[in-house]
Amino acid sequence: MPKTWMTTAFLAVFLASSAFAANGRSKSSQQAEPSSSRPDFVALQKAFIAAQERGDAEYVKNAVAEDFTGIETSGGTTDHAEFIHVEHSDKPGRPPILYDFKVIQLDEDCVVVTYNAVFPGNQLERYQHVSDTWVSEDGHWKLKFQQSTLNLWSAHDLD
Repeated sequence: MPKTWMTTAFLAVFLASSAFAANGRSKSSQQAEPSSSRPDFVALQKAFIAAQERGDAEYVKNAVAEDFTGIETSGGTTDHAEFIHVEHSDKPGRPPILYDFKVIQLDEDCVVVTYNAVFPGNQLERYQHVSDTWVSEDGHWKLKFQQSTLNLWSAHDLD
């Protein structure tokens, strides 16, 4: 009799733990689905910068919100018309070095992407920290706001 009781208890514990494990797996896969359908914002950001670099005015125009505002490293502001003005160059310069990306999702329709950049052709504003705010408008992600700040870490490291 004690053996039957132990077998029944073991079987009950085993079945209960299996049910909890299966339930946990189904919840984690359900939770992963929304993030898997979410765009890769680092790739989106890199594609946008590449379009600017190659002079793809149509791509840039389609990616920037009509009410875009930018704050430049000088503190001045840029509006939509100024920002989307892209010149195509037959001899493009060296591409910027982009690194240390961070994505902060503010809500389901708004994301901030921050990154550091080295712009090789611009000695005065070569090192920058950039924050871009992307919003979903009619199912398309649009750049709504950008702020660029000079990154002076290298100059201050010499102290």
